[in-house]
Amino acid sequence: MSAYEQLYVDCFGDNKKVLVDWIQNGYQPLMLGGQVGSGKSTLINKAFAETKSMPDITLHFDQEMVNLDDGDFWGITLAGFINASLQLSIDLSFCILPEEIGGYEAGDWKKLTQDLCPQEYTLDAFTRKVVLRNKVAELARSGYLERVLKQIGCLLQEALKRPLFIFAAGLDKFEVDSAAQIAVQEIISSLSAYKTLFEVNAVHLFMQYPRLALLDRSFITTVSDDAIVDMMKKRLGGYAKGQQKQLEILAHWAGGNPRQALRLLTHYLAAKRQGSRSTAECIAVAIRNTTGDFFSFAPQPSRELMRVIEKSEKIASALFSLPGDKETARRALYGNWIFVSGVGNGTEWQAGVNPLVKPAYDLSDLVKTPELYLLKAYAEQRGMSAQGLGLSLIDEQTGEEKTGDQLLWETIIFGVESPVHTNIGELLNILSAALLSRERADRTILAYKDGAFLGAVQAYLFAKANTYEYQQCAHYQLEGGDGKQPIADLEAILSSNIDVISIEFTGKWTSHQLQTLDKLRDKLLQHQLLWWIKLDSLKEYLPHWTQLRQLFEVFILEDELLASISVEEVEADLSFFTDLVEAEPSAEANVGSNLKIVLEYLQKIRGGS
Repeated sequence: MSAYEQLYVDCFGDNKKVLVDWIQNGYQPLMLGGQVGSGKSTLINKAFAETKSMPDITLHFDQEMVNLDDGDFWGITLAGFINASLQLSIDLSFCILPEEIGGYEAGDWKKLTQDLCPQEYTLDAFTRKVVLRNKVAELARSGYLERVLKQIGCLLQEALKRPLFIFAAGLDKFEVDSAAQIAVQEIISSLSAYKTLFEVNAVHLFMQYPRLALLDRSFITTVSDDAIVDMMKKRLGGYAKGQQKQLEILAHWAGGNPRQALRLLTHYLAAKRQGSRSTAECIAVAIRNTTGDFFSFAPQPSRELMRVIEKSEKIASALFSLPGDKETARRALYGNWIFVSGVGNGTEWQAGVNPLVKPAYDLSDLVKTPELYLLKAYAEQRGMSAQGLGLSLIDEQTGEEKTGDQLLWETIIFGVESPVHTNIGELLNILSAALLSRERADRTILAYKDGAFLGAVQAYLFAKANTYEYQQCAHYQLEGGDGKQPIADLEAILSSNIDVISIEFTGKWTSHQLQTLDKLRDKLLQHQLLWWIKLDSLKEYLPHWTQLRQLFEVFILEDELLASISVEEVEADLSFFTDLVEAEPSAEANVGSNLKIVLEYLQKIRGGS
């Protein structure tokens, strides 16, 4: 028996059954997701071993670095397809890609893949890889590379006489709000034509972006404390005798997360070896050190979100799709500040606060029920005071006092089932609050696909910029290209005393200008920045921004809105704003005109009538 088998604990229940059945009988792509340390890789390896089936192509997106650009993602994918073809001696003479990318002989596919993913690293090999992957990125943006990959995929399936089985490993390492997600979505979309297993983080499963919405999903939740204790016992072997109580305590602090459990165990044993500490002191040291390992430099979710989850032991799935991650739910899930412990019912999931981080939040004065949290959101949306929620609320416009029961009933009447409204006006309000609040010292890139759509959204967001708090918000255009001085212009903008600096990138930026901008990272740290960049242009910029793509969160504007609004809601809002705009000119009609543009664009993308 291998060391892997000796240490394995069967704790994945239905997830294992689903994965084994999919490997044996499935043919559609599958997203297998879990939180950091939930045991995804362990489960996948176990399923491969049990079914005696290995993927035809394994793409390791996490074995180089986490700061990948689109050329890296496509380069790794291309190399995987080529290697599989070479192993099956497939004729790839339908194109001359080796010559087009690297100047090799037209049929030298082996040399191309060796240089795309070198096994031995030297400075020359690294430089060559970067040059090749930059060329790959250009071909990917033109659409040519994807057509080549599609043809190679067809040839592979013809040779195999069955669906091509691909394992896309390591996609869980890339946050949904990172620059890498643009390329990740494109890779997932391309590989979804095959029987592909995507290893993703739990937060990816909640994303309803157009390219991900139709994929089957399997969610690995937390495991039981008993299973955690069994894992630690297997690690300890004979040394586990007499440690039952200590392991149970450590299991409680693990929160059902295997990796967190093993880190606690490691620190506990290290403390025990010092000999001078009591058992209680060793456990305390393990808790403190593990907390430091995982959370010392991690951005925190909002206190209110954590308080609600602690009391209700649930989280609404709608929170994960709020534009701009308004309630920081994605941050909480991706960073393991919370653990999802049970499969949801479609609208909410069983969840709890990670035991390690509870001391970081004041959870003593908890919101008493999820309903009161709902009522608070309802009150804020309707301009009421949120004070005294447990007893009554005063409508600040009418002066009428309303009890919590009355408000709850009104909430039901208005169809509010969570603290989230999904009509377009409220979605844009949420986006404005998330991106234009002085309290959020963020640097955000909003990529957009359509210029007309962008103008309408900007007009609405900036009109709302002072709704949530007084602040100075200024919008600029920064033009790049030959004969332009965008860096000097940017430095002048940064010298102004503005709370929120919004910049729209225009012109054809040169490589030198983009690389110079990347070196300004330290000057940007103290500013709240909102950059508007056309998506096609951003794909060209990111390879030059080695530092900036780590500094900025990235949202695709259309996707953020589409993930939170249905076809029916678009059509209902469109009807309302059409009537409003047709009325006599007014401020409301002007706002309605902008929203109507947004809705018509979303309707077009959704394929509505």
